[in-house]
Amino acid sequence: MSAKFEPIIGRYMQLELSGRPHRVYVEEAGEGTPLLCLHTAGADGRQYRGLMNDERITRNHRVIAFDMPWHGKSSPPQGWHDEEYQLTSAQYTAMILAVVDALDLDKPIVIGCSIGGRIALHLALEHPERFRAIIGLQAGAHVDPYYDLNFLHRPDVHGGEVAAAIVSGFVGPDAPATGGRRSGTTCKAGPACSRATSISTRSTAISAPASPRSTPNAARCSCCPASTIIPARRRRRLRWRTASPEPRPPS
Repeated sequence: MSAKFEPIIGRYMQLELSGRPHRVYVEEAGEGTPLLCLHTAGADGRQYRGLMNDERITRNHRVIAFDMPWHGKSSPPQGWHDEEYQLTSAQYTAMILAVVDALDLDKPIVIGCSIGGRIALHLALEHPERFRAIIGLQAGAHVDPYYDLNFLHRPDVHGGEVAAAIVSGFVGPDAPATGGRRSGTTCKAGPACSRATSISTRSTAISAPASPRSTPNAARCSCCPASTIIPARRRRRLRWRTASPEPRPPS
């Protein structure tokens, strides 16, 4: 059986950012007008692998995605363990311009999602002459805090699994089945999604009802129809309850 390789090329570059040396991972595919892709917070350039494998895009565009330091395959700077990670808009903007200069990109198109989309607004406002086009996905000039994550800091809640279940709910129902929706990376679909939304029945924050039909006002994971239901009353308690755990009901 012969292997089929995707047209994506990945490599590391040594780059000075904010006066400190960094090791930044970059992937690219295609030829033509440079298209620089900015990933979301806490993620990495894998979010754009669909574009890098889309011949309709790569036949005329050089698609490039880099992992921000502390993200994906990009290492944090030396001495990172003695400091707290912080990222300002000015630092992020300077980072993007440094990558553009390091790769010798002539007025690239830039596309960013979420935090990448928000910084795209800064690029459009402060450096419009450096780009031929700027695309913001889910770009907001200002977003007030709208959720409370204190419930993750509990001994009876598996924070990683709950966060995965929440992320899976962000994936649209029309997301391609062969992309991130089924891969278990962007979305915890399939067995991973079921595991993430089910959570252990030992947790008092989320439990697994026997049947969707028996649970009124329930919410289902949007990408895994067969996954366990999270009742609305438990979602409210999960979101707002930050006090000590309630006693478990007798089995």
